[in-house]
Amino acid sequence: METDEQLKDRERLERYIVRESLISVMNNTKWEKLRTMMLEETDRKPAWRVRCLRDKRKVEPQWDGDWYYHLPEYKHIEWLEIYPINKEPRGHVLPDKVTDNTEYFVSLLKNNNIPFSIEDESLRIWGYQWPGQAVEFV
Repeated sequence: METDEQLKDRERLERYIVRESLISVMNNTKWEKLRTMMLEETDRKPAWRVRCLRDKRKVEPQWDGDWYYHLPEYKHIEWLEIYPINKEPRGHVLPDKVTDNTEYFVSLLKNNNIPFSIEDESLRIWGYQWPGQAVEFV
């Protein structure tokens, strides 16, 4: 059962989506599948960052590594980026050990029909697309 505040928030979000003519790209089932897959990654735990709808901050979101507690409600996610490159520090003298898991995660997302694009070194999963926004989905 929704509280009054949750109901108001849901209605505000729905009005915002309609007013901005946003196109929904993901659904709760796909978001949950993505989250489950990332929680199951014991060796390759990728960092992620998220941009939420109505987020007025002009700075890039910070990277996070906790797939269990820190994700916002799926309906609020404009996009979520996965950083597939692991950097393991090896002390002050030796350079970090770098492991590029891009091909692995590209294959994982494709095999699970999760729509994404490649943005620099990150894989961006789109929750919503803006009208007229050109996205090169992989």
